[in-house]
Amino acid sequence: FSSRRRHTRYISVTGVQTCALPIYNLDPKAIAEVVGRIENLEETMVIPISKSGTTKETQLLSLTLREIFSSRLGKDSWINNFLWVSDPDSFEKLDSLGWKGVNKVSIQFDQGSDVGGRFSAPHTLIFFLPMFLLLDKDFSKLQDCCNSFIKLKSQIHQKAYLAFQECEDKPEAYFSPLIAGGLGESFSSWVVQLFQESLGSKLKDLPVKTLANVAEDDVFFPLKLGLEIDSPLVSLISQMYFFQVFIAYYSAPRKINFVSQGFVEKYKQQMRMLEDRGQKATSGKEVNIEGAIAEVKKLIQPEHRFLEVILYFYPTPEIKESIRRAFSQSLPESRTLVFVGSDWNHQSYQAAFGSKDTFYLLLTASSYKSAVPDVSKNTLAKNIETLKVIAEATYLTIKDKSLLFSFQA
Repeated sequence: FSSRRRHTRYISVTGVQTCALPIYNLDPKAIAEVVGRIENLEETMVIPISKSGTTKETQLLSLTLREIFSSRLGKDSWINNFLWVSDPDSFEKLDSLGWKGVNKVSIQFDQGSDVGGRFSAPHTLIFFLPMFLLLDKDFSKLQDCCNSFIKLKSQIHQKAYLAFQECEDKPEAYFSPLIAGGLGESFSSWVVQLFQESLGSKLKDLPVKTLANVAEDDVFFPLKLGLEIDSPLVSLISQMYFFQVFIAYYSAPRKINFVSQGFVEKYKQQMRMLEDRGQKATSGKEVNIEGAIAEVKKLIQPEHRFLEVILYFYPTPEIKESIRRAFSQSLPESRTLVFVGSDWNHQSYQAAFGSKDTFYLLLTASSYKSAVPDVSKNTLAKNIETLKVIAEATYLTIKDKSLLFSFQA
């Protein structure tokens, strides 16, 4: 990376949010917002991250950004502004998808295959690349952080085992990871994915639900590392490792394969079927918030302790909160959680497939932003259609406990 200018900025295109300007939503509004914050495109690097190299959303977002770079910098000038992070076995696939000549690096330092995105940090390039950049590309600082973490590993193992002992007899895997150090929404998203994909739908009678940072709660069991660590980066690494080790301890006596996510393939298979039929995605009837609440009330059951509202568009924080508040007031017997679809399908679908305690409301937007500078209308239309197909495919695989509508935000 020494050939790059010192003030290069980075965009991460991935389900795991790791870099300065993460982008993971196919809604044109999200793309426009991120690109609008870039002052100098020549000094910007896009880092798409995909284990398989074929992740649909990652490919489409990367191709969209490539259009912008190509238009503004020149036809072939974009090549040096992209760096793919993937498994080595996927490099040829990336070449066949139009990325020949673009630099590619392995997720794993040993050039092997990765076991899954939620276990790719803090021990792989997905984590160490942004960490290296945050430390001003100073290897000695990076080494100091790693050595400090290594010295803490035995304490982290002990803390994780003690936490497991406290909750091993609980009939439900309702956990609230308590995240220290103000690490924000990106880390919360990763933690939810870690628990939901690792434990979700693995055992028939094990309800799984994860909600970060709800310390005072009778439903969720709090999990916290509880070590005083001065360095924010060492604290981040240590907390990641603590939650991963806890998952391993919790899974062992239950014989849970915590690195698998077999049910995720269900909605992906359904997506391929919908795309093969060549028809436009169906988003259901158009509703406002009152209409959506009325429809949910018709089908939600007493056993549904949770209502998850999944938004397949790019909402403002105000819209997310207004939706949560409206449903919480109208359906107080069920706890309402609101997610963005781009996050939710990566982090919670595995748990949703076998869930019996949750009702799901899936919402696409009744209208999407129709223009982004230097992006063709065909590209935007394809991105929006894919977003709708993801929503429909998800609905069709869990339709016994879900509704799908087009939402007037």
